Amino acid sequence: MKLPWKKVSLEKTAELNVESTDMKPIHSIEASPEEPLEEEETEFEKSFEEAMKESFDLSRRSRSSSFDPNDPDKEYVPPRKMSWWMLTMLMCGYMVGIGVLSIPSAFQTLGWVGGVLVLTGVYFITTATGYFLYYMGLRYPTVRSYASMSRRLWGKPGMYFTATIAYSYFFALLTSDLLTSSLTWKNMLQKEHICTVVFAVIAYAMMLLAGQARSLFEITYIILVAITFIVIPIIIVCVKAPSIGAGLGKTYATSSTSFYQGLTAAMDIIFAFTGHLIYFEFMAELKRVEDFPTALWLSQTFSYACYLTLAAVAYYYIGNTGYMQSPVTLVIKHSPIHYVNDVFMVIHVTIAGTIGGNVLSRAVQWGFQPLIAGGLRKFRDGSLRNRLWWLLWTGVTYGAAFIVAELVPFFSSFIGIMTSLFSSFLTFMVPSAFYFWEFWHDTRWYQKLLPFFCFLVGFLMLTLGSYGTFKSLVVAIESTGKPFSCNRKF
Repeated sequence: MKLPWKKVSLEKTAELNVESTDMKPIHSIEASPEEPLEEEETEFEKSFEEAMKESFDLSRRSRSSSFDPNDPDKEYVPPRKMSWWMLTMLMCGYMVGIGVLSIPSAFQTLGWVGGVLVLTGVYFITTATGYFLYYMGLRYPTVRSYASMSRRLWGKPGMYFTATIAYSYFFALLTSDLLTSSLTWKNMLQKEHICTVVFAVIAYAMMLLAGQARSLFEITYIILVAITFIVIPIIIVCVKAPSIGAGLGKTYATSSTSFYQGLTAAMDIIFAFTGHLIYFEFMAELKRVEDFPTALWLSQTFSYACYLTLAAVAYYYIGNTGYMQSPVTLVIKHSPIHYVNDVFMVIHVTIAGTIGGNVLSRAVQWGFQPLIAGGLRKFRDGSLRNRLWWLLWTGVTYGAAFIVAELVPFFSSFIGIMTSLFSSFLTFMVPSAFYFWEFWHDTRWYQKLLPFFCFLVGFLMLTLGSYGTFKSLVVAIESTGKPFSCNRKF
């Protein structure tokens, strides 16, 4: 006896088998947004090279870096929680730092024409190179640093070369911030005759405490304080400048300064716009990377306005009077306002220094913790153990900066060398090289002119600027004291 339902069942089964065969996913390098990642694709133990292959976009199509389903390391890095206005504040706090206080002296060296031209030119060029990094961030969604981008484009040799320069510069900036904080303490309490090393220990402790913010997003909660505490000294100097100058200020359209002095002044202005080194880290925590240009323009314009205002007012009223100093806040002699300025500077440097310190500490953690513990713990792990690991690596990072700051008594000139060698290289040359390499075949000839020009400016500043800073370094070595000196000067 035939059973009709069996026949139907078999037919249905055959149809389902055909459908299931047709519905099998086609394996591709790029996963769709709906497909969850397999567990083995997110294990930390995977080699760096395999992780790069998984997240590499072979189709070379631009896409938002806020979408990164193939990111093999996303469990171990800060999540994307930052909005565009938070990033704007973070970038302003990072850029408008102690470098702004050297620009009035640069104007005195360059004159009105040279100072305004260099300041405006650097403003537009650094905005352009910021866009180059933004385009690279859109194309490569899992990149979080200069080193990893160099790895994508030029392999491991490029990664090692760029990482050495980038993290050395991060370390130099952190050391400079720590030294500036300790010397500001010394200047504020110089009547107490306390050894500078004691103030360096205090500055280290303050920076270590602020550095326990584990992500750039967490730092944004206190960055408004840093911005306020650098803007207020700028306002105070502008208000006090007319009375300090007493109508004796003299300004000149051009300057007859020596070649190396002019280059050194130009490097001071360039240093004030060097935030590019951390742009990939900024984009990695931004909710929508398409909002990065908004934050870039706002922060660049805000910085330019602060720099130009302070330089113009200070140069106009106290230029060539003998009162001009670098940093310009030193023109205010010891008084209650002077002490307020020093307090604000200490707080600003402490908070702003933790931005680069956060990136550098994370790099140290990624390099050494797997060797000790066998791997990293997930970032969302808020346990005491995970926070103690972070305390350890921030303590090591800031501690190394403290030792170097005290060992090198001519650190101000040493920073000048780092700026001339690394700042122009990382701000002008590297972003232009990234853009050239990636978009060479996707752009017309006239679109290649801007990155070529930016690269050329960076190369000239690197080569010519090194001449002036090396000369000043020789002079500094001959006139400075011993390491760990109690009478240390910047």
